[in-house]
Amino acid sequence: MRIGLLINDPATEHPEYTTTHLGIAATNLGHQVWTMSVSDLAYDPDDHIRARAYRVPEKHYRSGHAYLEALRGKTAIHERINLDEIDVLLLRNNPADEVIARPWARLVGINFGRLIMRNGVIVLNDPNGLSKAVNKMYLQAFPQEVRPRSLITRDRGEI
Repeated sequence: MRIGLLINDPATEHPEYTTTHLGIAATNLGHQVWTMSVSDLAYDPDDHIRARAYRVPEKHYRSGHAYLEALRGKTAIHERINLDEIDVLLLRNNPADEVIARPWARLVGINFGRLIMRNGVIVLNDPNGLSKAVNKMYLQAFPQEVRPRSLITRDRGEI
């Protein structure tokens, strides 16, 4: 299976992140795992979504440190791939990390995820669900019995 992991930036990934563990597990099971950042995505003139993507050499990885070292190192495989040809894309980027330094990147995963879905690729987390949950108002759509009592305001006096 060809799996894509969309992250903020390979340089900022940590060995203990869930995304790193997902990459290790899938690679160790024999899947081809491509990692790409939001800045690696491109909507090409031929209407295909492509990305500069990276994957580790095929071997068994025992730690997040070893996996990330291989992903960032000279032995990593770098290729421009067509995302229509992967089986699953996991949206693992954190839009909140992009608000200040790269505001353009905040919604890239959601927007590109929607385009990739229309071509039959399974996209997890669902970009349509993510777009509904981009702020604190999302919880207000849940029944009162299952959501925390909340005050959403910018007024310090009310808080």
